[in-house]
Amino acid sequence: MQGGRAFIKYLLFVLFIIAVICAAIFFFHITEKTQKPTSITITPYDDTPTEYTNVSSVKTSASSRTTTSKTTVHTSVSAAATTACGIVSLDINTASADELKKLKGIGDVLAQEIISYRESSGGFRNIEEIMNVKGIGESIFADIRDHIYVADPVYDTRDETPVIKEPAEEEPNEEEHTPTLEELAPININTADRDILLMLPHVDENTADRMIEFRESTGGFRNEYELLLIEGLSHSDVDDIIQFITI
Repeated sequence: MQGGRAFIKYLLFVLFIIAVICAAIFFFHITEKTQKPTSITITPYDDTPTEYTNVSSVKTSASSRTTTSKTTVHTSVSAAATTACGIVSLDINTASADELKKLKGIGDVLAQEIISYRESSGGFRNIEEIMNVKGIGESIFADIRDHIYVADPVYDTRDETPVIKEPAEEEPNEEEHTPTLEELAPININTADRDILLMLPHVDENTADRMIEFRESTGGFRNEYELLLIEGLSHSDVDDIIQFITI
């Protein structure tokens, strides 16, 4: 009975020693981990990561760890804000390729295209002209237009001065000259048309038609007095006609 109690006491003593050793190991492990240097990464303006090592001792309390975490987040946000606002404005007639590549959507190829265009064209006259560069469309221009400029921009202006046309000089209307009987005389009654025959005295439309019918049926007038054969013409009428006709 006494031997059993002694064994139990011995077993409890061993378990106690083991618990003390485990507690000591755990304490030294936590202490060593807490005393390791804290590494903080800060992103500068040129986006190159720089490692900053805090060699000072760091407290192991929960509040100290929370403060360190907040500081790290604040540093990253500040660095990002600096990068986003780094480019204020670029003169596209003088900016270098490296500066142009800082614009949104502009890489090595487009930067060289911009430089080649301004050298061949003598420079950009305004910022809108950058859309003439191969590979730059309206979408890229919309992203960079607030970050580029041209000193003394030039824009084409239309000449809106109205052109006053002088009224054309009106040419005098020349009335068609109608020749008179005296100007046409003598009239060949074997060849004259109906309108010319109507100009003869005492010759109306019916008389002119009869004259034409007579000359077509007889082969033509052989002398002036054959007009007496035309119905409607008297001797006195023929005498007035003869002075204006010929055969």
